[in-house]
Amino acid sequence: MQTITKISAQKRRGRYNIFLDGKYAFAVSEGTLVKYRLIKGLELAPEDVKAVQAAEVAAVANATALNFISHQPRTVHEVRDRLRQDEVPVEVIKQVTDHLKAIRLLDDAQYADILVRDNLSMGERGPRQVEARLREKGVHPDIAAQAVEHVTADQWRTVANRVAKKAARRTQHKPFKDQQAKIRLALMQKGFEGAVASAALADLHLEPDPEQEADLLTREVEKQWRLKRKYTGFDRRNRVKQALVRKGFDYDAIDAALARLEEDE
Repeated sequence: MQTITKISAQKRRGRYNIFLDGKYAFAVSEGTLVKYRLIKGLELAPEDVKAVQAAEVAAVANATALNFISHQPRTVHEVRDRLRQDEVPVEVIKQVTDHLKAIRLLDDAQYADILVRDNLSMGERGPRQVEARLREKGVHPDIAAQAVEHVTADQWRTVANRVAKKAARRTQHKPFKDQQAKIRLALMQKGFEGAVASAALADLHLEPDPEQEADLLTREVEKQWRLKRKYTGFDRRNRVKQALVRKGFDYDAIDAALARLEEDE
């Protein structure tokens, strides 16, 4: 048997040092102190010491988990990973996560619904990307798929339109065909299917601006002509034309612009 000869408060609030037989033994939280009624003069058998220490490990792990989920919703997988960082024993991690699930502070289905709802409100992820994100967070594939399936086509279209408008603003100084291609690509990269991407693109009601297109083409022709100056004749002309086609300019318009450039030279 060992006797508690001293209990001193740490600088860290709610933490206490326990001394057994005049020597520091371990530290406990206030909850463990109260739960086991640890007071000066109390005698502890070896198994009592182990029980107190095990309870303290669980208490610290529980406090860590609660603090971790207090800032934002977390998945069970994320909480487990956080506790593993502190080298918490596997059985304690299970104990803590099972308890938090039982009192509904950890709920992957609820987490999935929150993530989907936030995305519909202000996010930019399409269904494929949302489902992938949930899986990355450790949500079971069935739960992730179910959360995505609950969203209506109109709701996804609203998100797609948000992405399309942002991409349109970002590419407004591009050639019309290039702008459309980049908007479609942005939608596909965000996880939208081709049909939804096409619908969102149509909803923008974009129209080419002939004056802007002509100005862009003139500047780009001159730029590419300078860049390909080490080539001559047909080779130079063909390389310039290929570069302009890749940028989305019309074939006939490119030929006309090149003809004007060559005449000026």
